[in-house]
Amino acid sequence: MVQNAIVKKIVGDGVAEVSLLRQMECGLHCDGACAGCSAKPPQEILALASNSIGARPGDFVEVEPAGRRNISTSVVVFLLPCVGLALGYALGMELLKLGEVTSLLTGVLGLALGFVPAVLMDRAISASKAPEFSILKQLR
Repeated sequence: MVQNAIVKKIVGDGVAEVSLLRQMECGLHCDGACAGCSAKPPQEILALASNSIGARPGDFVEVEPAGRRNISTSVVVFLLPCVGLALGYALGMELLKLGEVTSLLTGVLGLALGFVPAVLMDRAISASKAPEFSILKQLR
């Protein structure tokens, strides 16, 4: 998904820190004069972006997420906990011959175990200083 951002500062060689702007109907061309329009988000969202076009601080740019992790991250975050829940419940009911309530508890345990890879992946992504976005072009 392509988003608009403002370059805040140059962090290193070919890497910039950008402030992501939420998508708005006016595209921020109204300068906040529209009734009910809060032209800026209530809090700034900062991210790193690869800067192959040489954008400078203050430039209004278009960015897209670095696509190397999108599908795998979705699988780990959404699918694995569901699989853990189902396997935990099935394990309790079929293999261990537990009652329904106890099988629900094994399902909850499976759900918790399904979240472990998501937490580990989140920590690894947060620890790496790799750019999360790529700057596509300068808008203005």
